[in-house]
Amino acid sequence: MRTFLIAMLCVLFLSGCKPPSEPLRIGSNRWLGYAPIYLADELGWTASSNIRLVEYPTSNGVVRGLHNGLVDAAMLTLDEAIVLQSTEHNIEIILITNLSAGSDVLYARPNIRTLADLKGKRIAVEGSTLGTYFLAHILDKAQLSTDDIEVVNMPLYMHIEAFNKGTIDASIGTAVVHNQALKTGAAPLFTSRDLREEIIDVLVINRERINPELRERLRALWYSSLETWLEHREKSDVLIQKRLGLDKSALVQALNGMVMGDKALNTVYFDQGELAKRIEIMQTYMLNKGQLKQPIDATLLLPACSGDSC
Repeated sequence: MRTFLIAMLCVLFLSGCKPPSEPLRIGSNRWLGYAPIYLADELGWTASSNIRLVEYPTSNGVVRGLHNGLVDAAMLTLDEAIVLQSTEHNIEIILITNLSAGSDVLYARPNIRTLADLKGKRIAVEGSTLGTYFLAHILDKAQLSTDDIEVVNMPLYMHIEAFNKGTIDASIGTAVVHNQALKTGAAPLFTSRDLREEIIDVLVINRERINPELRERLRALWYSSLETWLEHREKSDVLIQKRLGLDKSALVQALNGMVMGDKALNTVYFDQGELAKRIEIMQTYMLNKGQLKQPIDATLLLPACSGDSC
């Protein structure tokens, strides 16, 4: 209870700051790794901090929202942030929201027992940067190329139905649909646990619209909500399940496959240079695979300040 009260006071303190005339708009799709911002919205903390959550059905929608200036900040995967920066968007990563350590999954039919068995098979992939990035790693490990498989481009919410209809052989999805996938006869063949911190979710901002005070407000809201969730799981889980349309088993299954972005994790990534290193590794891979047209300056995605000035 003490932690909950501290979190509430923190948010009330932030809301006491002079707000901008228009709410700060954050774009996000319904992914469990972004749950703290959804919990904050359910508790009314976003409204009291003059923050508006703009929901999109897919990550592609979030990217378009930021690209078109419809949102001021966005929850994205690191590869999506790299692509946006490469097209000269003035964005900055201010927070690591979560690391995928098993929550991104390749599900396959029982007759596909090894990655090499994917040859000639139909693999459903949502047409996003992350789906393409994850598939490239799978093909590398299988020693296959895109010419060896048939890529079926479809939204994630259609994958289970496609399994049931027999129109796909494998699917790149998330652990949220684990139980549903098992009922179709599919099983996990490869997960993000097999990749060392390759799949990273981040909160990015448009530098031209968000000042240092708003940056700090966003971070404080995230940390307060995350702490409240972890300290009061029973009550918070109910709110998150309702908001994201998950049952308890789906929430637990997906959460077990991720590391949430608390202060300790963010300190390692920002203050100890881990994020800069990950950006360089990821963009090199994307360039080699033709997923990125030109290299970026990794420092342009990082805060150009330190300490309280950020």
